[in-house]
Amino acid sequence: MLPESRFLSITSDGKGVSQAITTVILVMAVMSVSLAAFFFTQLNLTMQSEQAEFENAKEAMVNLARIIENLEEGDAQYLTLSINNGGLELTRGLENIRITIWSEDDLSKPPVSLNLGKVNLIKIRGGAGVSGPSFRVLKGDRSINDKNTLLNRYIIISPDNPGPMGMVYQEWDRGAWIIIDFGRVRAMPSGTILQTDNGKKWYRVSTVDIVYFNITFGEISSGGGTYNFHVRIKDVKRYDPEKFHSSTVNIHVERWSDDGLIHYENRWEYEWRPRDSDTPSSDDRWNLYWTLVYLTVVNLEVSVR
Repeated sequence: MLPESRFLSITSDGKGVSQAITTVILVMAVMSVSLAAFFFTQLNLTMQSEQAEFENAKEAMVNLARIIENLEEGDAQYLTLSINNGGLELTRGLENIRITIWSEDDLSKPPVSLNLGKVNLIKIRGGAGVSGPSFRVLKGDRSINDKNTLLNRYIIISPDNPGPMGMVYQEWDRGAWIIIDFGRVRAMPSGTILQTDNGKKWYRVSTVDIVYFNITFGEISSGGGTYNFHVRIKDVKRYDPEKFHSSTVNIHVERWSDDGLIHYENRWEYEWRPRDSDTPSSDDRWNLYWTLVYLTVVNLEVSVR
């Protein structure tokens, strides 16, 4: 206990009290700065960790799209993706996809229109600390910087418009997302063949192959954190060929929602042109009579365990 004289000297001039209060304030300020620096460091480390995790998820999603594209009948492939912040979302059928085929030179045959199914998307959401652009192509035409241009231009993959079947892109929608999108068809001329109706009269037929990868979802049992993707070809549906008495066919593809609103669409015209050695002559084997269009739908199943 302070002697009475010492206590009176502290309180009488106020200097001792002022020094004590100053010391307390300085200590509290130092503690506040230290705590703020600690929490800022922790927050920065968390954001860096989430960003690194998101970058790894980008690479994994691009690899998953490649795996799906390269599957063959009877194949099954696996891929593991780890993301502790954010999560996986499998979006079922917000859009439909339809193809229409016709020839303006063959008025005897009406246009053929087929619904190919729903467009299902595989999506990964980044953590709260992940930043990114409003849109960026990760797999596909990287010169494009908006979603509408990408999905309109590449709804048909053709020799005139090459690209992957599975586009992967990043977009911002109340957070950063990575999306695998197979909502397009591939249309490829496959040459000409000779056909006959009676074994005597032969004629040339041009062929075009159209393929659609229909993504479906199987078993979903993963609770988060680590996602083990299992992809396989469930079945392949091959339609009877459509026959057009013409060297030209038109293909129109559109993605639309159940309310009838068309979101993306494009058209491709194919015309068979003879080579120099295929100059038309009296021999029907050198003249084109028909174009056959073959449509194949590959039903792929994606499971997550």
